[in-house]
Amino acid sequence: MTHLILDGADMDTWQRHHSGGLLVPERKRPTVLQADRQRAELEVLRLAREHAGGLFVLFAPVAIAKRVPEATHVNLRGEVLRTSSVARLLTIADGPEDDDLPF
Repeated sequence: MTHLILDGADMDTWQRHHSGGLLVPERKRPTVLQADRQRAELEVLRLAREHAGGLFVLFAPVAIAKRVPEATHVNLRGEVLRTSSVARLLTIADGPEDDDLPF
């Protein structure tokens, strides 16, 4: 499962976004997806050691939003005649089956 590391040392000075969150300054935006949690933890520790006063936050995905086909019309035998593409929130479970994430 992929992970992100964010430098949040001065989060209290970040601008508010219209969504209610904080806008990550361009110079602080993550550029690397860590391959797995173990490597991400090693990297976040390395960053904290190398940057005095740094506060590094490790993010792990908990859900993905994805368009999936959904049956809209079926016949009496249950065969799908038409589908529609709808957005769904899919939660991500912790475990070895997470290796097949689409990113």
